[in-house]
Amino acid sequence: MGMKRYALLGLGAAGYAYFKNKTNRDKATVAFNDTKVKINQLIDQAKQSMNDNEGQAPKATGSYDLEDEKMMEEGAQTSVHYFNENQEESKKQTNQF
Repeated sequence: MGMKRYALLGLGAAGYAYFKNKTNRDKATVAFNDTKVKINQLIDQAKQSMNDNEGQAPKATGSYDLEDEKMMEEGAQTSVHYFNENQEESKKQTNQF
């Protein structure tokens, strides 16, 4: 418990010594504002990509699983088509007898 107190006192003293100089305060303000702008841009990009993805996923199946949507677009329908053809052929063969 005592070490935390001394660490916080040392951190406070270092902060006071650093920010006592006006140029250091100005540098810190500029760095803070630049970081804030970059974070806001990243958040806006993330929101935009989420909106784009939400607009794409539900149109085919109503789900939000993008990996399944990609798999369907890449050709998973071929296996379904093959299965359907086999089912139709087996129905035709049973109807012939």
